[in-house]
Amino acid sequence: MEGLKLLPRFKGVSALAIASVSFGTSAILIRYATEVTALSLAFFRLLIAAVVMMIFVCSTRSLVRKLTATEAFFVIMSGVMLSLHFAAFIFAVKFTTVANATFLVNTSPVMLAVLSPVLIKERTTSREGVGVLAATLGVLLVADVGNGFRAFSYADISALVAAAFLSLYSLIGRYLRLRGMSTASYTAYVYSIATILALFLAETLGSKPFQTYDTTNIIAIVGLALVPTTIGHTLYNYSLGSVKAVTANLFPLLEPILASAFAVLLFGEIPTLVQIVGYLLILFAVVIVVTGSSVEQQTKALC
Repeated sequence: MEGLKLLPRFKGVSALAIASVSFGTSAILIRYATEVTALSLAFFRLLIAAVVMMIFVCSTRSLVRKLTATEAFFVIMSGVMLSLHFAAFIFAVKFTTVANATFLVNTSPVMLAVLSPVLIKERTTSREGVGVLAATLGVLLVADVGNGFRAFSYADISALVAAAFLSLYSLIGRYLRLRGMSTASYTAYVYSIATILALFLAETLGSKPFQTYDTTNIIAIVGLALVPTTIGHTLYNYSLGSVKAVTANLFPLLEPILASAFAVLLFGEIPTLVQIVGYLLILFAVVIVVTGSSVEQQTKALC
């Protein structure tokens, strides 16, 4: 009986693990999309993901539930946050290092640890607090060294803004998933709304997404849409049904470690010793928070 109670939690953490690996390819694929602007790339990755989820919903005959006025408002806000997050993150990756962009965008757990108790009444435990502090120190070590201890560039600031949008997106997703909205229904709505906003921004700001791209750019666009978006973000949203928002955002801190490893091999971005210390701190933060949450769930199951 206790095992059955913990099964959703296990599935949620497993989904996060796969999502984290998927997220690790995001920055690399963005780097290969050299001919596509940030807004255009955000539009294409969302469009393909939305189409895939719509096909999935239709093929499995999953019902896209009718939304209440409150749910519709939050779904729209979630789509807006996701679209803006993608645009800001892609801009950051294009104009700063992979390490800077991916580590800075993953400051979202720090923001969530503060926002969760206020907005959705979900307390942050002392163990999670330690994890957040360790992750913050690790992120600062990498980000500061990557910038030579100089003022952040616009791209670095964009990564922090992307983190803020991701935090709000996560809180809304957690709220709606706890209200019983299925992953398929939620993502089909959110990706579609995010696509519309991304297209509007791209056209309004002169990005001109509809043009001819070479094979490398097309592969990068499709890969970005399918791996970190359709697989990664869908599994991430699935996990929000059983995993707290702050934990869900600490676990994908593995993303910048994977992305930076790829960047070493593909772009020759060699980390310094201080950056490696930052990576280890982030790994420590992920382990302490995820294992701590597992202990908390087991304790509740036994009570």
